[in-house]
Amino acid sequence: METFESIVQWLATNEAAISAFAALIAIIGIIYGMLRYAFRPLTNRLNLPDEISSKIKLAKSTDTVKPLHDAHFSLAVLLFETLSKNEDDEFLASGITSEVIAHVTMVPDIRVSSRLSSFRFQSGQADIQKVAEQLNAKFVLTGSLRRSESRVFVIAQLTDVESDAEIWAQTYDRQVEDIFDVQHDIARCIVGTVLGEVKLAETLLAGSKSTRELDAWGLVQKAYHFWLTSFTPQGILDACDYLRQALKIDPGYATARAALAMLLAQQMTIRICEDYEACTEEARVEIEKAFQQAPNDIEVLENAGVTWQNLGESERANQALRRAIELAPLNLIARGYLALLLGFTGTEEEVSEARDIIQENFATAPKHPSAPYWHFFQAVVEQRLGNNTDAEALAKKSLIGQPAWVHNYFIIANACCLHDDHQGASKAVENAASINPYLTPQLYAENVYRITGSPEQSEPFIGGLKIHKFIE
Repeated sequence: METFESIVQWLATNEAAISAFAALIAIIGIIYGMLRYAFRPLTNRLNLPDEISSKIKLAKSTDTVKPLHDAHFSLAVLLFETLSKNEDDEFLASGITSEVIAHVTMVPDIRVSSRLSSFRFQSGQADIQKVAEQLNAKFVLTGSLRRSESRVFVIAQLTDVESDAEIWAQTYDRQVEDIFDVQHDIARCIVGTVLGEVKLAETLLAGSKSTRELDAWGLVQKAYHFWLTSFTPQGILDACDYLRQALKIDPGYATARAALAMLLAQQMTIRICEDYEACTEEARVEIEKAFQQAPNDIEVLENAGVTWQNLGESERANQALRRAIELAPLNLIARGYLALLLGFTGTEEEVSEARDIIQENFATAPKHPSAPYWHFFQAVVEQRLGNNTDAEALAKKSLIGQPAWVHNYFIIANACCLHDDHQGASKAVENAASINPYLTPQLYAENVYRITGSPEQSEPFIGGLKIHKFIE
């Protein structure tokens, strides 16, 4: 009892100290709680359902998305080096460099350093890695120029800075008659090729990465990978999946939508879609949306031209492709698509224009990544003109670069039929079926009818197949 009374008396005597100690403990508890809350993961602070929180944590544990393309310069063009002391050569080197920059600037999807930035460095005297770092460039174009009597020799090189590899080099040999014509000619050739090489390099980079690592732009480049490297019907289906993922990330991305429409139209023409009518309608809807979103985007216009061609809207296709070329005259991809369209649907004068366009493309960039397709476009033009021997040879040449571009086999089969070579035609049809059993000669004929819009326009492409009873 005495012990109890002693405790009570002690508590009464020290009441103030005990209250202060309790308050201190409470304050420490509050501070601890606040700090713990501040440093907890965001998913726990938001009190998200377990299912959503686990998905977020899983996403954090996978590959990090790193944009392959950003607002920085993609291409730096250094002042071409002159290897002689001729003052005119310095003007020519400066002119070529300036014109290259001017033409690439017209292409919105490839960033290029300004003339002012580029001219701070000279090819042959600058450290490419340091230049790329200062100008935020993924690619660096360098060159040199020398004169020998009445001829001028220009060497251009394109370096991929990230891989530290020279991915393209070309020598240009020109007779100097008008220095401005020489400057313009060489600059055009360099730009036409470089645009294709940069596009190919970017698709190769995207193609090497998993979809988890790519943003919307990277997914579009991954979708183009098969188109520029190894075309296959399965590649089209995979590419459409990548593009749909890109649109989930960025529903307003008109380029991705236009590319999806184009590949849906390709599914339709090679008959690999499960629902032909639904695929056709989706292609029609998607290209309209993309065009409304970005009517002056070059890639949208390119893909609109191809889509509308395959949907049988040749006039709209013509307008879209000519607009793309107007915006970027050295966009050789759009020029090639226009040549194909004119080969199928154009007047006699326009078919002649198509032949000139393809010849100019090859003169500008003979090793362009799209060259195998250009050989096919050229085969279409020659078959339209009745030159079936040339058409057959060009289709075979196209197959060397793109063995699965099945349309070539129908060009060959029709040419064989018109040469009364039924066996050769049968072999070509069998080869087509081995690649894509869904696209029969009859369905190929339906594609041609839809694109050309008339039996008369279709006759050069299917007349032989009709004679030899491959189609009704």
